[in-house]
Amino acid sequence: MQATSEWNVNCQKEKRRSVFFPARLSPPQTRARLTEPAILFVFAMNDATTSLLTEHFSYTPLSLIDDIINSINNLIYQAISSLESGLINTPPERLGFAHDSNGTVIHEADEDGNIIYPEAKLEIENGLHQLETLLEANVDKAFDKLEIYVLRNIFTVPDDLLSWVKLKHYEGLSFNSSSDVPTPETIQAQRKKLLETKKFNRTLKDECARNDAVISQLKSIVATLDTSKTNSKAEATEATKDSNQLDLSFLTSSPAARQLRVGVDAGSNSKHAPLTTNTAFILSQLPALQATLAQLRPKLAALPGSLEQMESKTKRDERKEYIESRIRLHLERAGQLAMSDDGPVVAGRRIDISEAQALENVANMLAQEKKSS
Repeated sequence: MQATSEWNVNCQKEKRRSVFFPARLSPPQTRARLTEPAILFVFAMNDATTSLLTEHFSYTPLSLIDDIINSINNLIYQAISSLESGLINTPPERLGFAHDSNGTVIHEADEDGNIIYPEAKLEIENGLHQLETLLEANVDKAFDKLEIYVLRNIFTVPDDLLSWVKLKHYEGLSFNSSSDVPTPETIQAQRKKLLETKKFNRTLKDECARNDAVISQLKSIVATLDTSKTNSKAEATEATKDSNQLDLSFLTSSPAARQLRVGVDAGSNSKHAPLTTNTAFILSQLPALQATLAQLRPKLAALPGSLEQMESKTKRDERKEYIESRIRLHLERAGQLAMSDDGPVVAGRRIDISEAQALENVANMLAQEKKSS
C-alpha cells in the first residue's frame, strides 16, 4: 500500500513538472524528497472527505495545489528562457571569454566579423540547466511543504464531523421512502397497460374508418333511392293521367332487345314484328331442337373417347360445383353474400336506369290494375 502511494506521488509530480519543460532541456532524474511519513499522510486522505470536498468545490483539492505549482514552474521557465536569450545575444568577450593572443591560430568569424566561441554556447546551456535544476528543487521542497500543510489543515474535515456536514444543494431533501414509490412490478404492469391501450386505440381507429366508409356508402345509396323515388312518383302520376298511352318502348329499344333482334328494322319499308310473333316462333322451334338433340346423343356416345370426355366433363363440373359451394359457404360466413328465403342473392346483368324505371312503371301499373279489379 505504501509503495503504491509513493508511486502515485512520483507520477503526479513528474506529470506536473513535464507540462512546462522546454524541448531543449531534459528534466532531472531525481528530485528532493521530504520524509516519507508526511507524504503518505497527505495521500492517505479519506475517500469520503475527498468526495465531499470535490462535490463542494467542484474540483479536487489536489488540483488546486497542482495549478499553483504549475504556475510557479511556468514563471521559472519563462525567466530561464529570458535569461538564455540575454546571454546568447551578449558578446562572449563581455561574459569573460577570450581568444588566444598567439597570431598563429586563426579563429572562425561570422558574417559581421565577430569571433565565434563554440565553448561559450555549451557553457551557457550547462549553466542554465544547472540553474533550472536548482530552482526546481527549491520549488519542489517549498511547495511540498505547502501541499502537506494545505491538505492537512485546510482541505480536511474531521472524521467526527464528516457525517454531519450537509451541503447547500442537499437542504430540504427527504430520504424517507413513500408508499407510492414505483416498483419494477408496477412499472411493468403500467407498461403492459399502455401497450394494450395503444392496441385498443388502433383497433377503434380502424373500426371508425370502416364505419365512416359504410356511412358514406349508405348515404350515397339513400340519395340515389330518394332520387329514384321522386322520379318514379312523377312518372306514376303521368302514367295515371295518360294510361291509354303506355310507353313500352324499352321492350324493343333495350340492349337485350337489340341482341335478340326484337323490333329491328330490316329496311325502310319494314314494320316492327310483334313480340308475340317472335315468341311463338321460338316455341314452335323447341320440339324440333329437342328431337335433333335426342337423335345426336346416341351417335355422340358411339364415338371413341366420347365417354371419357363426358366423364372428364362430369368430374370437372363436380369439382367446379364443389369449389363454388365452398366459396359460397365462406362468403356466407364472412357476411359478404346476401341471403334471402329462396337462397343466395346473385347479381344479374347490369341494366340501364331507363330500363329499370320502365320496369318499375309496369309493376306500378299492374299493381294498380290488381287494386282496381
